[in-house]
Amino acid sequence: MIEGSAVRTQMATEAGRTTVPSQDRALVGPNLLAVLDGVTAEPETGCGHGVGWFADQLAAELLRCAHLDPAPALAQAITQTRELHSGGCDLGHPDSPSAAVGLVQVKDDVLRYLVLGDVTVVIDTKRELHVVSDTRTKRTAGADPADVEHALVGVIPLQEVRRVAILSDGAARAVDLFRLFDWPKALELMAANGPDDLIRRMRAVEKEDAKAVEWPREKVSDDATVVYLDR
Repeated sequence: MIEGSAVRTQMATEAGRTTVPSQDRALVGPNLLAVLDGVTAEPETGCGHGVGWFADQLAAELLRCAHLDPAPALAQAITQTRELHSGGCDLGHPDSPSAAVGLVQVKDDVLRYLVLGDVTVVIDTKRELHVVSDTRTKRTAGADPADVEHALVGVIPLQEVRRVAILSDGAARAVDLFRLFDWPKALELMAANGPDDLIRRMRAVEKEDAKAVEWPREKVSDDATVVYLDR
């Protein structure tokens, strides 16, 4: 599906601030799409590596594990990334680098999805719209592969799938917070103009509410990343 000629895959990403590199990462592989949203680092993390480094390594390991089903793939990617840390890193520290993860995988004529943290996966099928995000827990992909046990997972027959979008929370706020449109209209917008237009419209609203008064939020502008696919 992802490599087929009848499939279109698009990606858009933009840092929340021009002076700070984005901690989001997007993956478009032969059978895997994913968005990783690096968790903003606390002053003390117990680790000599930054969140960006962690997100880069985890993304690379996910691609290497793409032959596995989503949960085993993420668990293995976490394990491999853990081994890349130096001996001086305290991986038991509660603020050790981590990332929220949303991914979809096409394998054996089905689409499998996984969400760990507040990345949003939207799957438009011939029968219904699935919107999956886990805002109930602060668990993310960090140093412990056991955290994958808390991920939300599911399987959908591939023939039913029409469109898929994966959004970091900084992009999903276009719908969840600002209510610029509902999810069906957001998908229509991305189908017509690409995911960068969704981010552009959201940034315009953030700029108008630069002090976060009308729409209270912790970050005026957050890193925003979208991977979009239709067929």
